[in-house]
Amino acid sequence: MEIKINVNPLPVKQGDFRYSNINSRYGVNTLYFTKDGKPYLPVAGELHFSRLPSECWRHELLKMKDCGLNMVSTYVFWNFHEEKKGQFDFSGDNDIAAFLGICREIDMPCILRIGPWDHGEVVRGGFPRRINRMPGKRKNDTAYLKEVEDFWIGLYNEVAEFLDGETVVGIQLENEYTGSTEHIRTLRRLAEKIGFKTPFFTMTAWPSNQPDDEFLPMVGGYPDGPWNMGKKALKPNNRFAIMPGRTEAEIGDDLIKNNKAAKDDAYKFIPYACCETGPGNQVTQHRRPYISEKDGYGVGFAKFASGCNWLGYYMFHGGRNPIGRFMQESRITGYPNNYPVIDYDFQAPISRYGECRAHGDLLRLMHLFARYFDTQICEKQAYFPRWKSTDPNDISFLKCSVRCDENLSGYFFASTYEKGLKYNDFGNVSVTLHAEEKRLVLPAIHVKAGAMFFYPFNMDIGGVHFDYILAQPIAKFEQNGETVCWFTACEGIKPRYSVDGTAADIPVDDSGVLIGNVRIIVLPANKAKKLHITDGKIFFCEGTVYSDNGIVCCEKKQNADFKDEIRFTRCEKVSLPHGYYLYSHGKRQYYALQIEPRIFDDCFDVELAFDFSALNLQVFSGKTLINDYFNIDGHFTMRLREYRNYIKKGPLIIRTVERTKFGIGNVYQEIMPDKRKTHLILRHTYKIVPEKINNSNKNSAD
Repeated sequence: MEIKINVNPLPVKQGDFRYSNINSRYGVNTLYFTKDGKPYLPVAGELHFSRLPSECWRHELLKMKDCGLNMVSTYVFWNFHEEKKGQFDFSGDNDIAAFLGICREIDMPCILRIGPWDHGEVVRGGFPRRINRMPGKRKNDTAYLKEVEDFWIGLYNEVAEFLDGETVVGIQLENEYTGSTEHIRTLRRLAEKIGFKTPFFTMTAWPSNQPDDEFLPMVGGYPDGPWNMGKKALKPNNRFAIMPGRTEAEIGDDLIKNNKAAKDDAYKFIPYACCETGPGNQVTQHRRPYISEKDGYGVGFAKFASGCNWLGYYMFHGGRNPIGRFMQESRITGYPNNYPVIDYDFQAPISRYGECRAHGDLLRLMHLFARYFDTQICEKQAYFPRWKSTDPNDISFLKCSVRCDENLSGYFFASTYEKGLKYNDFGNVSVTLHAEEKRLVLPAIHVKAGAMFFYPFNMDIGGVHFDYILAQPIAKFEQNGETVCWFTACEGIKPRYSVDGTAADIPVDDSGVLIGNVRIIVLPANKAKKLHITDGKIFFCEGTVYSDNGIVCCEKKQNADFKDEIRFTRCEKVSLPHGYYLYSHGKRQYYALQIEPRIFDDCFDVELAFDFSALNLQVFSGKTLINDYFNIDGHFTMRLREYRNYIKKGPLIIRTVERTKFGIGNVYQEIMPDKRKTHLILRHTYKIVPEKINNSNKNSAD
């Protein structure tokens, strides 16, 4: 297969952007962002402070930093903080000032999504009841704007000291807005009158897809659409495609009708920024897509390959809704979808309990590349071959791109992955780049079906000019007089390099090969996923890693026999409330979970792993619903630390319900579990133990 790509760079200009109302370290031009005048690639991940126990905010933010994120974004849900007029709650898990204080302390800038309407699968989009009843809501209505002003003044009083251009670096106004941008301009003027200062005011680009110079337009895309009303697997729709277009029509279509993707030239001179690139999905009652490792990695990879220069993930860290308040969006509250009452795990790269998943490991490698291998990647524009068609089912051609500079030095990206499609291998793929009088031919390669990768070409590293290196870069640093470059093997491609036309293989091991004073080390994929760079050091660890004040810890799961501390038995029917939220008329089963409080004496947390064959479950302490779960893949996992106070009160009761052939119990489930008489079986118990990493096992990455 021969592929031709014309490299015709667009001029990079300062642009007439008015995103900021404060002098800060951050800047922007028509292509990329800057920090202290240097090219800068923001990598932001969503974590909702009010959906996590405040005691774990610090470590969870540090885990996101380990995954290569340099910003956190978070919603401020109005009805979490002021359900009743004038009665503000910024305490406990709602303490936004404490959360921002941690962000400042660990150098994790924050984007606040302050609404006033947020969505986020929260009832009424975050509106208090009284606001939702207002006929003038989400409009330039005087009474509505006065309510917004009062809430924002209360919020401002909490966050004012962090509006320093360093801690809060972005403010998103509204969300998925269907009306005129003039209303969002009105909201900005109101926020500025109150005192909100920020380097960036942002807005979601969909559904209007009409850029406005006062707001950085943020785009998105998800690996699936659980909000879709159908009960069959979704048809492919280029969700994972490397492509010139930035926006897509599916996002938000549960609430937005006739949402249309923008024309390619609408954002021609606007920096490519995302706020809702989905590395996961929240399941609904009627749709339960399973987010695999490639699903969770693929959308972000495709956006990066397509030239995205602000990677923003929703959600990067899962969470849960507050117990006792029933804040979830549901059909009973007038919305089209039913969601779990408590669970908001989102199948995110970092789970609601703080465990880094496989797609989190893959995304970390891509983020480390942008920080430790090529800090100028955002200056390299993306170029594409001419697509043969836009039919999502057309697998006759390779979805690929290059990101390179005017000297044709850069990276080739390729993907043959699309959820629901089975590509064939592409043999003897030959790529030729054309730029005015320049021409460059990349090495012929065999691209395996299902692969996603990129490799560098025509690049100077450590004084050596490489024609290409057929491996995916992760990091480079100076060590003992050598430029040491860490790579991972591209799926299905034998690692090779070429210098001055002479090619040679690269061993896949820890020692690598030395070319001049450049050492190329290519790791197998499984080992590369254990690579971490923390506090300027590179090391390998299997588990979830974070670094706090120079101490590097790895949270590991250890098999544990808790036969004296845990008793799990099936029991007789227990009278419990909230049966409606099981969303099925199928047969119920009941289980008692008795846990001795001493179980936490010698470990940080305890994990229970169940086989789960039914549809949904709820966990109760007495009559209080403390957890729930919609079955996704035949498993249910629960960590116990955040339920310590409930465990002290006595046994927990778990209620399960079967699926049914008809009605609300009839759902689409991508992975259907085996049907068993016993819905829930406790298979494994684990201790979660943070282990300190020995500094002597780390290599300098400075």
